[in-house]
Amino acid sequence: MMRLFRLFLLLVLAASLPAHAASAQAGAAATRSGLPAGDVAYILFDAQSGQLIDAAQPTRPMIPASTMKVASMLAAIEILGADHRFTTVVTAGGSIAGGVLNGDLALIGGGDPTLDINDLADLVRQVRQAGITRVTGRFIVDDTVLQALPFLDPLQPLAASYNPGLTGLAVNFNALRVSWQTRQGRLDARADAVAEGRNVTLPWVDVSEGAAMPYRPVDGHEGWILSSRLPDKGSDLLPIRYPSATAAEIFRSFARDAGIALPAPSIGPRTAEGTIIARHDSETLPVIVTRVLKYSNNLSAEMIGMMAARQALGRSSITQGEAGRTLAAWWAQKQPQVDWSGLSIPGASGLSTAARISPVQMAAVLIEGNRIGLPALMPERPDGGAEADAGEPPPLAAGRLRAKTGTMGYVRGLAGYLSANSGRQLGFAIFIVDEAQRAAADAATDPYVLAVSQPARRWLGRARAAERELLRQWATAY
Repeated sequence: MMRLFRLFLLLVLAASLPAHAASAQAGAAATRSGLPAGDVAYILFDAQSGQLIDAAQPTRPMIPASTMKVASMLAAIEILGADHRFTTVVTAGGSIAGGVLNGDLALIGGGDPTLDINDLADLVRQVRQAGITRVTGRFIVDDTVLQALPFLDPLQPLAASYNPGLTGLAVNFNALRVSWQTRQGRLDARADAVAEGRNVTLPWVDVSEGAAMPYRPVDGHEGWILSSRLPDKGSDLLPIRYPSATAAEIFRSFARDAGIALPAPSIGPRTAEGTIIARHDSETLPVIVTRVLKYSNNLSAEMIGMMAARQALGRSSITQGEAGRTLAAWWAQKQPQVDWSGLSIPGASGLSTAARISPVQMAAVLIEGNRIGLPALMPERPDGGAEADAGEPPPLAAGRLRAKTGTMGYVRGLAGYLSANSGRQLGFAIFIVDEAQRAAADAATDPYVLAVSQPARRWLGRARAAERELLRQWATAY
C-alpha cells in the first residue's frame, strides 16, 4: 500500500510540477547540444521513495525505441514468473521397433528465443538415444505457438539482422552469416549458422549475385541476392526470414550425420499428441532478460513478450499486435492509479516508430521494477562522454549508471537508475525525439537501404550530448 501511495504521489506531482524550472534545465541542455528544448522530455525521481525530483513534459507520449523493452520484459517476468523456462521438445507419434518410428516425428517450438544450433544438435542426440534411425511418417515442425512473421517491423530494412522473421521456433537469434569472394569474375558465396564451438554450412540457402544494393531477400524461401558492387571479398550477418524451415533443415542435417533418415519437413500444427523423446529447456527468464536488456536483441524481446501475453490470455497462439495490446492492458490493470493513456506497444521490442510511452509511465515501470530487483538486471553503462570542461559536472564513474538505451534515426531514449554523488539512488527516463524528422524518415523508407543518413548520425550525437549533460547535472546536484 505504501508503494502505491508513493507512486500516486509521484504521478500527482509530475502532473502539477511548475514547468519553468524543468524546462529551463532541459532547454539549457538541448540548446548547448543544438536541439530544440521541445524535443526533450524526462522525469527524475528518488528510486527508493518514489519522490519526484524534476520533470520536463513528463506526460507527453514519446517514441521510446528499445527502452520499451524495460516495460515489456518486466511485465513478462511478472506474468511468466522468475523460474520460467522456454521448452522445445521432439515427440514420437507411434511405436519404435528395430530403429523405425512407425508414425510422425515432431519438432515443437516453445517460443525459446535463445535456441541455437548446439541445442538442435543435442535434441538430435536424444532422438538417436531413443533408438530411432528411420521415420515412416512425417517430420512435422510445429511453430504455431507464435504468429509467423517475415520481419519484425515493415519500416525497418529487410536486410538488417535486427529485423528477422519470427515464428514459435527460432535458431541462432534468426541470423546467419553470408560470406562471399569473387574469383575470376565468378561469385563464390555461402551461408553459415555459427554458435559457440560449431559452424554449420547451409547449402539450401540460395545466395546469388544481382543488382541489389547491397542485399535483397529471395521471395518464398531462404536466400539472398548480393549486389555485384560489393567488395570482392567479405561477409555480413543477415536475418533469417523463414526460421522454422531453416531450423528444420539444420535439424535434418544433424540427424543425417547421426544416422537418422528424416523426410522433408512439414511445417505446421501437429494433428496428434506424441510421446516426448527429446527436450531442451532454456535458462531461466531473468537470465535471458538480462541479456535482452544488455544486447537489445529485438527478436528475443518480441518472442518473450508474445509468450507472456499468450499466457496472460490463456491462448494457444498469439499475434504480435495482440501481444502488444495485452502488455499495455496488463500495465493498466497492474497500476490502475497511473494514467496509461497514450501508451502504445505495437511490439515488445520497441522497434516500431508507432510505439509510445511517456516519462511518467516509464517512471511507474521503473518503480515497479525496483520492487522486484530490476536494477540488477539492467546493464551498467558509461555516460559516453569525455572529460568535462572547466566548470562542468565530471563524467560518471563506472557502476553509477544502470540503464537501457533506445536509438533509431532522430530518436534517443535512456531509462534506468543512477547513483548520485551523494549516494542517493535515482530513477529516470529521458526521451529526445525529433518527430517531424522521424516521420519524414518513415515516409521515405527504402527497405533495401541499411545505412543511417549522416544528418541522422549528427542529430544522434547532439541528443547523446544533451542526455549526458542531464545525467551529470543530476549526479552532481542530488
